[in-house]
Amino acid sequence: MGEIGAQAMKASDVWIIELKVPPQRGLMLQAWLLGEDGLGLIRCLDDDKSKQQFWTTVSQKDAAHAWLKSLPESFPVLDEWLWVTENRD
Repeated sequence: MGEIGAQAMKASDVWIIELKVPPQRGLMLQAWLLGEDGLGLIRCLDDDKSKQQFWTTVSQKDAAHAWLKSLPESFPVLDEWLWVTENRD
């Protein structure tokens, strides 16, 4: 895996994928994710701007992207990043 600053990412670190989700489709996206036990969760960032965040782990990042591609409708990825806290072990 890559490095963040001087510290390596851990498999359990949180990876955030920001998605463009029309407000009327947000609930459906969350319902589909409920069927994927432990893959992650969806947080609504801003309904007005159609942004939602898919929180998963670094170790499940590839599986999360594969799952998004397998959905019957497309939710474009706007950005993604490692969630870094100040107190990393």
